[in-house]
Amino acid sequence: MKSNSITAKLRIRTLTGINIYKKIFGKSDDKVRAHIKKLSLDCYGQESKHLQVETVLNLAKGRNTFLLAGTGFGKSQIAKLYFRIIPKKQHAVILTLNPLDTLGDNQVLEKKQAGFTAINLSKLNFNKQTAQDISHGVYQFVYLSPEIFLNNKTWDELFFSKDFQNRLGLIVVDEAHMIYIWGLVSSCKGSKTFAVHVRHADSGVFRPSYGNLGAQLLFRNNKPILLLSATCRPVAVAAISQSLKLDEDSLDILRGKLTRPEIRIIRVTMAKSLASSLDIIKVFPSEKDVENTDLVPSLVYSGSRNRTMTVLDVMNRAQQTSGPHRPKYTCARQFHSCTGDLDKVDCIEDFANEKFPIISCTMALGMGQNWKRVRMVVHMGRGDPANIAQMIGQCGHNGRPGLAVLFVEKTRRKGKNSVKQLVSGPEQTNEDRMDALAITPVCLRVAFSLDNLLGYVPISCDDPSYIKEREREITAGFPPCQCSNCAHSNLLELIQNLVWASKTNFDDIMANKFTQTFDVDLKSKYPAQRSSQRKRKFTETKTAELDTYQQILLSDLKEYYNSLDVSAGELDMDDLFGPDEAKNLTINYSQIESLGDVRELIGGECFAGQLRWILNQIQKFQTNQAAFKSFLDSTPVLQKVARSSIHQTSPAHNSQSCPNTVIPLTTPVATARPLDQPPTKKMIAAEESKLRKAAKAEANSFSKRKAEGRKLQIAEIMRTTSSPSSNSSSA
Repeated sequence: MKSNSITAKLRIRTLTGINIYKKIFGKSDDKVRAHIKKLSLDCYGQESKHLQVETVLNLAKGRNTFLLAGTGFGKSQIAKLYFRIIPKKQHAVILTLNPLDTLGDNQVLEKKQAGFTAINLSKLNFNKQTAQDISHGVYQFVYLSPEIFLNNKTWDELFFSKDFQNRLGLIVVDEAHMIYIWGLVSSCKGSKTFAVHVRHADSGVFRPSYGNLGAQLLFRNNKPILLLSATCRPVAVAAISQSLKLDEDSLDILRGKLTRPEIRIIRVTMAKSLASSLDIIKVFPSEKDVENTDLVPSLVYSGSRNRTMTVLDVMNRAQQTSGPHRPKYTCARQFHSCTGDLDKVDCIEDFANEKFPIISCTMALGMGQNWKRVRMVVHMGRGDPANIAQMIGQCGHNGRPGLAVLFVEKTRRKGKNSVKQLVSGPEQTNEDRMDALAITPVCLRVAFSLDNLLGYVPISCDDPSYIKEREREITAGFPPCQCSNCAHSNLLELIQNLVWASKTNFDDIMANKFTQTFDVDLKSKYPAQRSSQRKRKFTETKTAELDTYQQILLSDLKEYYNSLDVSAGELDMDDLFGPDEAKNLTINYSQIESLGDVRELIGGECFAGQLRWILNQIQKFQTNQAAFKSFLDSTPVLQKVARSSIHQTSPAHNSQSCPNTVIPLTTPVATARPLDQPPTKKMIAAEESKLRKAAKAEANSFSKRKAEGRKLQIAEIMRTTSSPSSNSSSA
């Protein structure tokens, strides 16, 4: 594979199919370059970049080309320039394979605005009539997904037809690095190989079929292929070339500007959990301080669809307002693979038209949107550096600096959370790269660059490749890096100022020139922490007292329930309140102060007045500890009975084994059973056995009656159905 050098081979002109203008075909390379530059100025009013010109020249020679250039480079301009050097009378078709329907819709809109005819094929609009229009050259640019390209019979008939092959001018594969990623997914044999992929849940919408394009792309009437990607490591380039059946002599690799010095990258260790996404509160201001129309246009990427809604809820806390679930919310909306098709269209159009400033999204939003208004990108959690590089590349397209905020977990379960655990160099696995990006002390701008160029994230400033890249940036005149590792002293100030960020002061905040008028209290925006019930330890004596009181509470609550006029059907008190609830109340009796405390401990009120009755008894127990202890001392046998009967006696027996009062305030009250005649274990076992036998006999009797009734019913049915036939025969 030739890298950054145009091959000296002669241009190819086929006998059939699409060819470029003859007058361009016969010109020298320098004259073709001049012609392409003139086309760009005349047609689009802007000067083309050097690498754009070189790519078009390479395609004009019929060479397969792999262009690696950062987001915002203008890769989509290349196909338009190439189309301009093809005669109009040939009605050429430029075919583009797109991983996302939203990217295709965006590109179709852009082509129509430039005066071309274009269509984005989907299951809804692709039919025989559309196929016929494409075959006749009605559409100059055709965008489609890999599934339609590989698995649609109508498309197969069109693509392999002679008419279409003679109109095919160029095949473009956008986001070509997904061919490598889906090759890994389809061949992975363990959870670790798949771990990085599942960190970006909606990368699934980038279509597994991307890994199976090679065979069908061989049939293209000797027309060139243009592969486009913003991030592609050397191992990925080699794998893609093998997948598409392209050897070193048939593919030229052109590398453009991958580093984006206008983007300031800051990495922030999360103080809250990733699932809660509460760290978002640090980056967005309150609506009281900044109106929605003045918020900084931003994209917030999450690793799962569920967390996109969580981010909206947290943003609601940051703004101190309500409304994230409204479909036309003027602050932020969500976008993921399961968002409705019409909602996706509305979301993208309204964001582009500045109707709201923030999108909470997954990778389903795409990474090739050309939105010049985006100034800030936030990514939640650790992730694949290549994917994150494309996400943060969405900001800073308008020539003004952009901000990338990477929230990373302090530790990742089963991950590597220390630099000492990592290796430096191409030996890093995908998981190592993900963890290295979260903890590396080196310049983050250089780290992303080396990951693109060499396929690993440096973890030491002494790395030779790191030193070389730093020197290259200085030689190239890059501005000093302001990432969180290079300008760590300014990180805290920047984070504190983001709660004031607006369109008017964002540049000052980025340049550390903004001064707050007063400090913002972020603690009030976080949800109140629930006081956890700590498990208390009691002495043996205290445990005996609580066990006794638990039994008393059960008995007296049952008596109180039976005294009420409650129409509960067959429900008994034991069905509504049992030993578990009573134990939970007794071991936490000192923390019970209100009805809400009682409700939280027992799970709610089962009948009217239950909570109030329990609260009154607990309060009496709290204020009469001495009287209760004196009562126990005067009746020592009660402790033994209660402790032995709490978990052993049946509900029917429990109602007779305890005093009929909650707490003896003055004098002890006699129990239903004499204290000097406690039931023995044998008596208790006999009683339980008797109850079990009675219940079993009742169940057997019920089953027998049910079976007999069923037999009678069947006999009646048979007699009724057979009587008409007998009557007819007798007649």
